[in-house]
Amino acid sequence: MKRITTVFVALCLTAAPAAAEDFLSKLFGGAGAQQQQQKPSTSGHGRRHWAREAHRAGNAMPGDARSFVANASYYGGGPRKYEPNSHTASGEQFNQWGLTAAHRTLPIGTRLRVSHGGRSVVVRVNDRGPAAWTGRSLDLSRGAASAIGLISSGIGAVRVQVLGRS
Repeated sequence: MKRITTVFVALCLTAAPAAAEDFLSKLFGGAGAQQQQQKPSTSGHGRRHWAREAHRAGNAMPGDARSFVANASYYGGGPRKYEPNSHTASGEQFNQWGLTAAHRTLPIGTRLRVSHGGRSVVVRVNDRGPAAWTGRSLDLSRGAASAIGLISSGIGAVRVQVLGRS
């Protein structure tokens, strides 16, 4: 009997997959089979990434909120300080004391209000970064980080509000 059932199921799967799935769900219980039929998320690795979706929607922020919490750090000094051609992704010269930021997906020229520890500063996105493997989504220039008190910790959670494009 077991062999006949196996042959029947194999024939059903090749001949009419939809009918076979319906038969199997009735045979082995509907609730468990329905849970297995759910499609996984198509936005990559099972996570929804708001920036990717915002880009598809014409750079609009998700939902009615135009703000998000980001893990931020700062960059400035180091090798870029001494390079004669240390340009950002926007093509302008990098100024470590300017009020600028780097983000992977927000459009260049977007203005952001960044808040940390009760202090806030308005920055302009003019560069790309940080690297995805770092776990951070925003890099502030040294001037912006010192304005909100992020220099001492070096990295921290910040509240980011998108103000628009300049």
